Amino acid sequence: MTIWLLIAFSALTAFAFRALPFAFKNSAALTQTQGSFYRFISYSAQAMLGVIIYDTAFNKRDALTLILQFQTLDALKLLLLVGTFIAVAKTKSILPSFFASLCIYLAAFAYLNS
Repeated sequence: MTIWLLIAFSALTAFAFRALPFAFKNSAALTQTQGSFYRFISYSAQAMLGVIIYDTAFNKRDALTLILQFQTLDALKLLLLVGTFIAVAKTKSILPSFFASLCIYLAAFAYLNS
């Protein structure tokens, strides 16, 4: 029964974090971009995105398995993720940073697997 409670809790919290901005769209709490409520909603969305990116990049391996089975391609993925983060933070544009990292990854992947 505990697995179903965990699934229900996860579903409710994921829905709540996605629905809260719409529920408070005209609220003063969301119009103040320096306010704590706005930052909380923003950071929780970024954390969910980080989990999705980690799961996709490293095939849902936990940290211990990743360290034990670490390969050259994993190091490249980590470097590209950090580099993309820095590029997006500096340029404030996501797509050019993403496409540059994607091109570098595809070239390295083709080189390492040929």
